Parts: sequence; structure tokens; C-alpha cells
Amino acid sequence: MTRQPPRTIRVCLSCASICLLIAALASPSGAADVPSSPYLPVIYRFADAMLQHARDVHGPQKTGLMLSALDRTTLSPLTTRPTAPAGIRESDRDGPPDGPLVGANPQHDQNLLRVLYTLSELSSRPVYRDAADAELRFLLRNAASPTTSLLPWGEHMSWNVLTDRPIPDQADAPGQHEFARPWILWDRCFELEPDASKRFALGLWNHQIADHATGAFDRHAGYWKHAATDGMDFARHAGFYIRSWAVAYAHTKDQTFLTAIQTLLSRYEKKRHPTTGLIELRTGRDDASPVLSLSLAIDCDAAARLVPEPLASRLRNFANREDEIFCQLPHDLKGKGGFISSCDKATGRPDDSSLTPFWELRYGSFTTATVAMMCVSRYENTGKIGYRQLIHDAADAYLKSMPGDDLDLWPMSLGHAISLQLAAWRSTARPVHMDRARKFADYGLKTFWAGSDLPRASSKTNHYETITGSDTLALSLIELHLSILHITAVRCPPNTIDR
Repeated sequence: MTRQPPRTIRVCLSCASICLLIAALASPSGAADVPSSPYLPVIYRFADAMLQHARDVHGPQKTGLMLSALDRTTLSPLTTRPTAPAGIRESDRDGPPDGPLVGANPQHDQNLLRVLYTLSELSSRPVYRDAADAELRFLLRNAASPTTSLLPWGEHMSWNVLTDRPIPDQADAPGQHEFARPWILWDRCFELEPDASKRFALGLWNHQIADHATGAFDRHAGYWKHAATDGMDFARHAGFYIRSWAVAYAHTKDQTFLTAIQTLLSRYEKKRHPTTGLIELRTGRDDASPVLSLSLAIDCDAAARLVPEPLASRLRNFANREDEIFCQLPHDLKGKGGFISSCDKATGRPDDSSLTPFWELRYGSFTTATVAMMCVSRYENTGKIGYRQLIHDAADAYLKSMPGDDLDLWPMSLGHAISLQLAAWRSTARPVHMDRARKFADYGLKTFWAGSDLPRASSKTNHYETITGSDTLALSLIELHLSILHITAVRCPPNTIDR
């Protein structure tokens, strides 16, 4: 019998606040059965420091955007360009080339925005929600390209808070537009700025897909177009687009978004190898990335819940096929502790050294815990036992691993490891997983938060820079706090967007 994930019980916010107030006021002697949690106060201090010191009050416009990098000592914008954490490309950092990191990038800060929304729900204090809303409002109203309606965010763009212009510093740079993560906040964006949100979704179609249906080059899309003949059409990006269009359709009922989804889905249906079903890493390549295809499956499943038949069934079928392929691969979690990240698309044979590592992250890579959190997403949305077994095996592998002192550890790696242990604890009730989550969390507080309310960008740097996933670690600490105190009135957002 398949054990389903526990269902979250939702109650009205006033009831949730009462429960939390009782827990907060209970003395140690009167709450012997309630475990202590040191984690939430750290996150509140982090959020308060960001609202007080990181919001943009510089340049001609006081935008309210939060800087994506800060000095941890002075809690002020950086005046130099500190050495990047290991594995980070200089071109992806949030600042002008060879200049200080004075950019705001909501995609890099997406989990921070989700943390703010959760803190408002936990505390009944609207200040956190209002700050997140202000960031989204300014971005959509003021920062979009006048030519394409695309936004200065993601892997290669940000907003310069000193000059109030996009980085790269030009009036219109749609050729640099590329998602860094799926954007999970589209529903809130449509609630706040429906017209601007729709324009972005249409721009994503008109300027990065539609103009390239026959492989034609468009100067507006530049290098990162998804043309049929383009060599950079990664499966994960297709999922980010499909999910964006599905939410846009749900809010607008504009048939253009169904056409967009059908076009991109057809492209990836045709990419499957006839024998293995694997999808090439990029057009014309002989290798496949099962992890990127798994990310696409997650977004196809989410989109299927928002669009009509028969498209919904096509999306579900696509995701189901990816489930079959991924779960049948010979992942070596019980031996070397890794998922297969690359294999031959015609044979399915894993590439040498293709197993995911426990802790080391760099551009374009995944840890075992990162991939396991994708499995958590699929398991909690489908109940498929193949994913449950992979989750358990991955979590067990981390019971014997801690980050080495020689590693420049990203907070993201630790955040995924914590959330993985909590996922295993929910489905097994084994205390060892909760104990391990707390061990990782205590290590994270000591490693990243020592000396400041802002976390380090990595274990060997001393500035704040969210590109390495401090927001992911913060989200995992809220999840751990709620689990320790058995709070179900407020649900922590799933920690599954780093893919």
C-alpha cells in the first residue's frame, strides 16, 4: 500500500495566530512536550535586516527592490566587487561587469520573497507581505523592456539600483533574458499587476519562441532564443516557459498561451529518442540530461492543472513518461550516493563521473539533495512509489555525510539537504531524519549566520550574495521550525524551485 504524503490542515489565519501565540508564550515548564526551535528568530532577524537595509533608496527612483548583495558588517550596498564564491561565473553576478554588485534580481531572491509571504502568515504582520508586493509591483510596472516586455532578471540580467537601468546597461537587452529558476509567483503577479504580467507572458512567446518556429533568427531574441535549430534549447527552460503560459492562460483565457504551450510541447515530444525516450541535452547532442527533463516534467504537470483538455492530458502524459524514464535509471544512491545526471541518449548508459555530488555546487550542476527535492515534488504530486524510494535512499545517504572544511559550501546545498531529511521524516516517521535535519541546520547557523543578521554567500566568503541560495536555506529553516513544533496551520512553500 502506498503511503501518501501527509495532508496539510488549513485553518483561518486568526486561529493560526492563536495557536502560534500560545506556543510563543508557553514557558519551558508548561510546554515540556513541545520541542524548542532556535531557527525562526534567525529568519525574522534576516528578514528585518533586509527590509531595513537592503531595500533600494538609492538613485533617481526609490524602487523598493531588494539588493541581491550587501556588506554583512555595515549592512549597506557593496562598494567593491568581492571574490565570487566557488562555482559562480562573474557574468551571472548582480552588478555591472567589473563593478560593485549593486543589482536587484527578483529571480535570485524568489525564495526570499516566499519567505516574506510566509512570515506575514506566521506573524499576522503585513509588513513582510507588503515589502514582497512592492518589489513585484515595481518590477512589473517599471522595469520591463519597452520593446519585448521581458524583465531584467534571471541568469544574465538585473536592475541597477544606482542608475535605475537594466544590467547590461542599455535601454533594451532582450537577448540576455534567461530564467534562473521557474517563476512560482505568477499568481501573485497577476493579482497585483494583471496587464503587465500578461504582457510579459506574451513577450516570452513573441520574442523568444514564436519568431523562431522555423528556426529564423530574430535580433530581439539573440543568443538565448529557443529556435528549432538553436543549440541552447534546454528542457528546464521549456518547463519554465510552459508553466508561465499556463498561469497566464488561467488568469486571462487568452488562447495565444495555449498555442504557445502546444508549440513548445510538440518540440519536446519530437525530441524523444525512439528507443530510450531520453531527450537530448541540446539540439544535435548525443547526450541527455535526465535531471533537466525531470524539471520539465514538474512544470508540465503543474501546467496540466491549469489548461483544458486535450492539452492537459498531453502534458500529463509527457510528465508520466519522464517519471518512467527517470525512476528506471540505475541511480547509485545506496553505493556512491548520487543520481545520474548525464547519459547517452541512445543507450541510456551513464557518462563517466556523471553521479551528482553531496555538497559541491557550481554553475549548471546539481547536488544529490537538489535532485532528490525534484523527486519530492513529483512524489507529493503523484504518490508514485518509485520517487518515494529514491527520496528515502538519498536521505539515507546524507545520514553519513557532512560538508568538508575544504569545500566552499553554498547555503543552497545545505537548504536542500535539510528539506530532503524533512521529506523523508514525513513519509517514514523515522526520528533519525529529523535529527539529521537539525544537525544540518545547526551547522548552517554556525557557518553562514555567525557575526551578522545576513548570511554569508558561501562558507569561505564574508559578504551577502543571494545567487548561492541563502534564501533556499532560510526557507528550509522555516520548514524545519514548523515541523519541530508540529505547526500545520501555516504551510511552508515547497523548497523545490532550484532546478
